[in-house]
Amino acid sequence: MKLQYPKLIVFIFIGFSFLKPNVAKAQSATSSDFNNTVPKHDLRGVFLPSISNLNWPTDKKATPAVQKAELIAILDHLKANGYNTVFLQVRPESDALYASTIDPWSYWLTGTQGTAPTPFWDPLEFAVTEAHARGLDLHAWLNPYRVKQTPTMALAPNNVANLHPSWTFQARLNKYDKALSLKMLNPGLPEVRDYLVSVIQDIANRYDVDGIHFDDYFYPYSGMEAKPQDAQTYKNYNPIGISTIEDWRRNNVNLMISMVYDAIQTINSAKNKNIVFGVSPFGIWKSGMPFGISGTSSFSDLFCDPIAWLNAGKIDYLAPQLYWKITGKQDYVALSKWWNDQAKLYNKQLYVSQAIYKIDDIKPWEITEIPNQIDHNRTVTMDATFGQIAYSYSAIKNNVKNINGTLNSALFKHKTFAPPIFGFGKDSICPIKPANVRFEPLKILWDTPVAAPDGDLPVKYVVYAFDTIFEAISNMDDGSKILDIVTGNELALTQTQLDTQVFVVTSLDKNNNEAGDFIECNAPEVINTNDKKLVIDPILFNDQITIALSELYFANSIDIKLLDMSGRVVYDKRHPVHNQEIQIKDLSLYTDGSYLIYLFDENQKIIQYQLINKSAN
Repeated sequence: MKLQYPKLIVFIFIGFSFLKPNVAKAQSATSSDFNNTVPKHDLRGVFLPSISNLNWPTDKKATPAVQKAELIAILDHLKANGYNTVFLQVRPESDALYASTIDPWSYWLTGTQGTAPTPFWDPLEFAVTEAHARGLDLHAWLNPYRVKQTPTMALAPNNVANLHPSWTFQARLNKYDKALSLKMLNPGLPEVRDYLVSVIQDIANRYDVDGIHFDDYFYPYSGMEAKPQDAQTYKNYNPIGISTIEDWRRNNVNLMISMVYDAIQTINSAKNKNIVFGVSPFGIWKSGMPFGISGTSSFSDLFCDPIAWLNAGKIDYLAPQLYWKITGKQDYVALSKWWNDQAKLYNKQLYVSQAIYKIDDIKPWEITEIPNQIDHNRTVTMDATFGQIAYSYSAIKNNVKNINGTLNSALFKHKTFAPPIFGFGKDSICPIKPANVRFEPLKILWDTPVAAPDGDLPVKYVVYAFDTIFEAISNMDDGSKILDIVTGNELALTQTQLDTQVFVVTSLDKNNNEAGDFIECNAPEVINTNDKKLVIDPILFNDQITIALSELYFANSIDIKLLDMSGRVVYDKRHPVHNQEIQIKDLSLYTDGSYLIYLFDENQKIIQYQLINKSAN
């Protein structure tokens, strides 16, 4: 620990005054990123599909202990490789990988649909707890309409298709499948929409999930039959007289999306939750949009219209599945920029779903493709894009072509957290900054603060390390300065870090709202300024500062710096001390506003710093 300096009393004349402490010291850090190439607001997600035992659980007949251990290993591996958000598939086929009274237990969990795990456990509850313990967000990923795609699987007696067979129709798995082997719920039935909303309400009410997520299965990819099975439904359930069956189908999906969104907002408000709702639609909205893009479209082939959801404000974010390379008829750059601009137009956020699995496909991509796509996501023009979601975990698990090392050496080198989601029903109140930040040998510690006005306590903390206090002010949004993101109240440091860096600890709440103090940084060599006083005389001029040294401090000269609120040094001069007083004159050239004043001794150690305000009044 460094020696403490004696007190220095600073008198600031009328040109400057204090900002209120709650403005200066507990502000919410939600500004745009300082450096988009190293963002701190960057959702790094991974899809964990359960269907066909693709990612987890990989063995439907394994014991709960084995399945738990496998999930823990996945979460640890994702955290170690820089990911911060997990999209866990908990309802692949109108079933449940959680304890539900609505849908049967999943075949992919126990080997028999409707059979509970033995010994009993709740995978979703377990996953949420373990993810949050590691500082990871967890979104419950559901497929709304799919009932059965494996012909040999027997549906449980309480599966919705057995309880209400008239709610379903048969479709082809894809255009090459000759049989109608895919069973789906009929989106045109009001009863189906009510049923789906009840499923979402059940999860949102009972589980501490961070989000509800739908994938791209709405109407079947293979298209509807020449004599569609929903023709009679169209006649019976078309109260507003939509003129074409295609528009009617899209409206059915719009209604379901809207009802789900509204149900989640109601639960958020009633229970002080912050569950966000997003969808991963197929990556092409309409063929030809944008110009030069062609292929299967969400609008015409799956009868869903993500732009309508944005326009209606019934979604928090989109994560379109852009499972194509840069260049070509489905150019990743052109498509991602188009989706980015749509999200920006409607003041929503975009997370791009990426095909990391294609580096290990039949015609594998070059290892450079995924990093190049992430680089593109961080360009200045991608100003509504705040991260990406990898499909799926398999390539990460197997470290195909050293994808983990490639990302960790550059693009994922520094830790990040997902940005807060803004809008109706979302938590916009920042938490309180950490209390009593202090040092012990080889560690920094802090206390949990009091609850924020909305009752929230921090759910995790971000620890930043800066070279100087000036850097902290100007680079607060630079992700390369994040040392770690933790759920506890301390972090180990090296002696070199303690000797050379200053630290900021901030709080994150359930919506990743951030609160901290980048002005009063923490370092062993910086004295605690809480004991010092600034006395302001309100009757003197606004174009000079008089600094009076206390009788306990003696110096021949003091180095004084003024910084504007962007961190730019606008004044830097060493002043002689006369009769324990320093005069700084002719500040009339400086614009009105807030500044930081720093005082340094002969060894460039900080004696005191203070937030001040210049005003002509």
